[in-house]
Amino acid sequence: MSKWFETYRGVVNPWECDVVEHLTIAYYFAFFAAATRNLFDLIGERAANCLLSSPARRHATFERELRAGAGFHILTAVTGIDADALRLGHQLVDSASGATLTWLAERRALSPACKPAMRQRLAELAIAWPRPQVPDPPLPRAAHGRPTARDRVNPWEIGEDGVMSLPAHVHRFSAAGMQMLAAVGMTADYMHEKRRGFSTFALDLIQAGDARVGDMIAVTTVISHLGNSSLRFVHRMTGRDERDIASLVQSGVHLDLDARRSAAIPEALRPAIEALVHPDP
Repeated sequence: MSKWFETYRGVVNPWECDVVEHLTIAYYFAFFAAATRNLFDLIGERAANCLLSSPARRHATFERELRAGAGFHILTAVTGIDADALRLGHQLVDSASGATLTWLAERRALSPACKPAMRQRLAELAIAWPRPQVPDPPLPRAAHGRPTARDRVNPWEIGEDGVMSLPAHVHRFSAAGMQMLAAVGMTADYMHEKRRGFSTFALDLIQAGDARVGDMIAVTTVISHLGNSSLRFVHRMTGRDERDIASLVQSGVHLDLDARRSAAIPEALRPAIEALVHPDP
């Protein structure tokens, strides 16, 4: 019997798409968050009884984009368990073709309330993670970077676990990336006039702490890599008194919106980007 469970099935709505004309990455994480909780319901347990909201790590690889109207489903499996953490794997699948479009490897802290019988049940379900390889966690950065977001946690951004939801984190990091692009000349006017955008192909999200309603949060960003068509951002989210909430490594490409493939970053933009590059430690 397959140990992959179908944990989500839906379609991409037009209002879930962004300026790059495909599914906004925060919505992927909304679907994956629901898939994780649905997995526990399907095996007869509540996620709240087994998982903590933080610390957590999620590494996503986007192999093909999803555009408005596409039907998809998510398959989820247990990929490992140890004394203090559970590892899950998710595949987001094109329901029409059967092709896997996105992979997410998730590591979640186990709650002390997770009973031994459930730990054993999870261990029995575990399979090997098929792909892609998950890199070592990124090293913490001392540099705070450029301010790219500052606001407060709203009541409607709270998830089932009572803290700021996973997609609310990613929405802010996405906005921070757009702020950074504008700072180097990839403004809204540039994207519309040149028919160019920024398309993310990998994310490494680490949640170090929780944010609650009314908490002030801020994001700072550095550029850690510049290639021919690629950029990598490192975002850091903090609360009051510089308390770490989350970090995100966001890798993507300068995208031709009509051809739907990467395009070289223009020479005219490169000096502004190079001035802000802080290579990975």
